[in-house]
Amino acid sequence: MAGAVPLRAVLFDAGATLVHPDPPVEAIYSRELAADGALFTEEGLSRALTRAWEDVHATPASDRYGGVRGEAEFWKKFLARVRSVLDGGILSAAAFDRIASHFRSPAAWAIYDDVVPTLGELSRRGLKMAVVSNWDSHLPTLLAALELDRFFPVIAVSSIEEVGKPDPEIFHRACRRLEVDPVESLHVGDSVSEDFEGARSAGLAALLLDRRDAFPGIADRIVSLGEIPKRLDEASSTPFAILPSS
Repeated sequence: MAGAVPLRAVLFDAGATLVHPDPPVEAIYSRELAADGALFTEEGLSRALTRAWEDVHATPASDRYGGVRGEAEFWKKFLARVRSVLDGGILSAAAFDRIASHFRSPAAWAIYDDVVPTLGELSRRGLKMAVVSNWDSHLPTLLAALELDRFFPVIAVSSIEEVGKPDPEIFHRACRRLEVDPVESLHVGDSVSEDFEGARSAGLAALLLDRRDAFPGIADRIVSLGEIPKRLDEASSTPFAILPSS
């Protein structure tokens, strides 16, 4: 374990870390696919969504979402894949438009209760903050609509950057824009491979956000963002310091 390094910045994932769909994705898909004539069970829908996302995650993060110019086509193919796996049917253009319109609306998203108090405390401590997310190009607009952009002078989004987590480059870009070194930075997110391991491979310290308490074997994890200030205080007697992994 290396010596304590003063912490100057905290980077955050977005989905399942700062925000979540409300109502859940499954509820919206169920409503709209049923209206489109699909026949399915809840278990079948869950399997179809899992299969479709497995296909997405099998591609490099930089290629996901089709880039800025190809996003609409990406989502059409994704939803068509869900419908095909679900019941072999063909998704109508009207159903696609309804689903896409729903998730483009800020009203479809909610902020976790622990987000604003934690960001406020970190800001009060003088820490710089950024978002590093594998998302489509609408994320900055969404964060602005939810009034979270006030905390984040830097928002690095995979579809815009054309590189995504766990590639070290997207973490390094965020650090450069914040004018901090990776070793002075902590990343917090919910994915073991993309956030926790990705950040560490890029030279940052990392905390896994484990809201569902699914990874008790990982020591450097939290179940709420509200734990971050205490974890920083405990990391070293030096204010705002953390011990990066060796």
